[in-house]
Amino acid sequence: MKEKFRDEGTISPLPLYKTIITWILRLAVGGIFIFSGFVKGIDPWGTLYKMQDYVNVMPLPALSDGVLLTGVFLLFALEFLTGVFLVTGSFRRGAPILVMLFMVGMLPLTFWIALKSPVADCGCFGDAWIISNWDTFWKNVAITAAAVWLIIYNRRVHWLVTPALQWLLFCISAIYIIAAGVVGYSVQPLIDFRPYPVGSLLTKADADNSSEHFTFIYEKEGVQKEFSETDTLPDEADGWTFVDRKAVAAPKDNANDMKTAGDFHIWTEDGDTDMTSDAIGSREGKRLILMVPDLSEVSIAPTWKINALKKWAEAHDTDFIAVMAGSPEEIANWKDLSLTDYPIYTAEDTSIKEVARGNPSVVYTEDGLIKWKSTLSAIPGEDTLDSPQTTDASMLHLDLTDRAKEVTAIYLCMIAVLVMLSFTQKISWRRLFTGGKSRKKGENPSKGDDKTVKNDDERVSDGDKAPRGE
Repeated sequence: MKEKFRDEGTISPLPLYKTIITWILRLAVGGIFIFSGFVKGIDPWGTLYKMQDYVNVMPLPALSDGVLLTGVFLLFALEFLTGVFLVTGSFRRGAPILVMLFMVGMLPLTFWIALKSPVADCGCFGDAWIISNWDTFWKNVAITAAAVWLIIYNRRVHWLVTPALQWLLFCISAIYIIAAGVVGYSVQPLIDFRPYPVGSLLTKADADNSSEHFTFIYEKEGVQKEFSETDTLPDEADGWTFVDRKAVAAPKDNANDMKTAGDFHIWTEDGDTDMTSDAIGSREGKRLILMVPDLSEVSIAPTWKINALKKWAEAHDTDFIAVMAGSPEEIANWKDLSLTDYPIYTAEDTSIKEVARGNPSVVYTEDGLIKWKSTLSAIPGEDTLDSPQTTDASMLHLDLTDRAKEVTAIYLCMIAVLVMLSFTQKISWRRLFTGGKSRKKGENPSKGDDKTVKNDDERVSDGDKAPRGE
């Protein structure tokens, strides 16, 4: 019985309860890895921001955004592929080992995060599901225990995709998740888990009545002091100098609650005056908002497109403003180099990142509602903006939602086909892909057919052995 399992991969020698436990762990751990890789993959910007947080709080050498972004794509692709392999029983030796390698790094890291809380959350599931640092640690403990079981028993339980087709599963899964990541980075995340999804309000009707509050930092004679919104702010004539402004969330029942849509605030260039009600508080009209979460990282190159976009907005009865995170000096330098003629306001970089991904990005609103978001690079060029046929703001936005649904459906159908083919009996995979062994000239086609089929079937059996399918 065991020999038959080893050669044909058709019968498991494990007791039934162990087989059931193995399948439960495959689906549970695989589902976690698929979900984790998927939510990171559709929002590479969010994963990049979290990795930057880790680099800032850990004794690591400075890494460029390009290096971190490469790490982001490798991380979510490996997570997603590992989950797919577990759920389908593919690469039965290698998949549990990949899980254990993840845990070797993540278990001590999340234990340190739980003890020291250097970051608010680990970012394991992006913005889709935020859990506490201790919950993250115990989740990884459970995954580690499951990985130990799977390393022992996974290869002894049947696959859903035969080893002869597992390379196809790898290819289509890798293409799918990387394509989702490219769209999320170049345009916007295909699914928006942040507080400001399309269709929500950017600001509340009463912008001053918000769950978010601010403290203001002023400095005098080398000493910094914080002032709340209810305090009387010091006069610069008395020697005080404005330094910074920090967002302070009001107490909430659930510490993991995110801000609700409508809490976005903007300020004057010097950060002294809240301009939310005056600049974006109106519920009437159309508005294009240029979002720049890190002005120091933006070159002068995109200014031609920004100015062309501003020109288009003026010609189509649409307000155009910019909201930036940067020092007064950086903003003044930007204005000098880009020759801006649009209003510029400031906001917290984290608030801008919550509204839209990209540096810079563009948000379009109608009557206060967010209609679409896009990175600036995904906005059409000057030829489209100057075209008389471009009369509606929706023509400036690349909406890939429907296409993404179609691609996802095709991807799932392809996996289903691989599973069905894997359980189709009496198929010679070598003949299916190569057309069988070529015959010598003059050889009788019927002679030796039975022997050829038998040899081919034996090769298939060998291909189902654990070492080739793992």
